[in-house]
Amino acid sequence: MRPINHIVIHCTATRADWRSGSKTSAKVSEIRRWHKDRGWSDIGYHFVIDRDGTVAKGRPLDRIGAHVKGHNTGSIGISLMGGHGSSENDAFDDNFTLAQDRALRGLLDKLQGQFPAINRITGHNNFSAKACPGFNVSRWLKGKSPARESVMQSTTTQASIAQIGASVGGGATAIAALDGTAQLVAVGVVGVIALLAIYIMRERIKKWARGIK
Repeated sequence: MRPINHIVIHCTATRADWRSGSKTSAKVSEIRRWHKDRGWSDIGYHFVIDRDGTVAKGRPLDRIGAHVKGHNTGSIGISLMGGHGSSENDAFDDNFTLAQDRALRGLLDKLQGQFPAINRITGHNNFSAKACPGFNVSRWLKGKSPARESVMQSTTTQASIAQIGASVGGGATAIAALDGTAQLVAVGVVGVIALLAIYIMRERIKKWARGIK
């Protein structure tokens, strides 16, 4: 195994919904194709972390990567999927998901345990005038994980719950003013509205979990 003392973090600069629904392996294969089209022997990164936190292997660790000019020897390249339109001063969760945050921290811990000589963890933007990886790595390392620990704490979920409550509450007020058959019909309509609101909330939560804003 080659000597390793440095980890460099990157992003793929793809949109949050890039190839949504595709397997992580298919996405990594596409990135590998991009890199090989440049004349490289393989994907430049050693690891790629998908939006859902899946960690995929890229170039074997015993081979020097192709991810940061002049600093590939002795380093490991890790890339996060996403980061399109990002800035080097963005916060991590401006462009990436909570699942990616946890997966990256876990991978860094694992690699530091595997290679005790690692003494630097930096971003691509530490060596080049680029936004990549779309946040300040040093600041992120010193900070805590994003506050979005619970789905019930998210503003997305709270807004959806408020919407359901308003729909049902308004419907109940209207029903109280009706009689007989009209009241039964109104109950059915309110039920449909509530189900639709619940569906919308579910879809919003799914997007929130994937980091789509």
